[in-house]
Amino acid sequence: MHLDDIEKVIHMAGSQNLHTTAKHFNITPGALSKTLKKVEANLATELFNRVGKTLVLNDKGKEFVKHSSDLVHNYQQLISRFKSDNHKFNAVIAGPAILLKSGLKKLLTPLSNLPCSVRINNVFEGEAISQVASGAAHIALVTREALNNSSHTNLVAVDVFNTGFSVAAHASHQLVQTGSLTLNKNQLLELAFACPLFSPLCGLEQGIGSDGWQDDIAPRNIVFRCSDYSALIEVVQSGLALAYLPNFVIDDLGLTKLTVKGVNSHYSESIVMIYKPSKADGWLNKLMHTL
Repeated sequence: MHLDDIEKVIHMAGSQNLHTTAKHFNITPGALSKTLKKVEANLATELFNRVGKTLVLNDKGKEFVKHSSDLVHNYQQLISRFKSDNHKFNAVIAGPAILLKSGLKKLLTPLSNLPCSVRINNVFEGEAISQVASGAAHIALVTREALNNSSHTNLVAVDVFNTGFSVAAHASHQLVQTGSLTLNKNQLLELAFACPLFSPLCGLEQGIGSDGWQDDIAPRNIVFRCSDYSALIEVVQSGLALAYLPNFVIDDLGLTKLTVKGVNSHYSESIVMIYKPSKADGWLNKLMHTL
């Protein structure tokens, strides 16, 4: 059993599809199927249950992927430890788009000093954490809450920044134009709001607005429901609606923060960068220790 065979099995565990993994490794599905059969024959056990065209890890498969992911990760870092400084490697970073937009800034400069190409996976928090745990990604940007709620205990978190949330308006909005930056609950209910249909972090529908606002305490007039976060930003920038946004998004876009009287709307989130440490002092450990 070769290491590259194990890497193919690990990828199949994530894709759950023979054709997707075959395309990733630029081989035929038939060749990949033979590789899987060879690995299972060497282990004398099946790793996947075949459900139609989907490959689903069984209990033995989950155990194998867990341990083999660590093996592949340590091997990759060991090789990078002894390769020449000119050897090019591929760094994979995962996370929700809203966090990647700001969090990547901390990585761009140190990564530019390394001989690497960078692939960025725009995925929700749960998937980003799973990708790092399985080795499909090297680094992920997530909230500390999401990491604490995950089942993965072998990942290390590096603090990136803390952010609060505020009601925001564009400079062209009538409130900003008139300088009315403090509202009461009745005024809030009269104004149009834009909300995400699903949480931009975890991808789940969370409450009325899915943005963390306490609608049971201060109801809003939700006129725009956006399944895409960039569409929500577009609505806000048109001046047609308010939105409840992370402060780092508000600052990046140059929006104006508003205050709603009688509502404690300023909760905070801790954003972290996670990675799987290696026993080998490869490029990833060195990079993360510089942050």
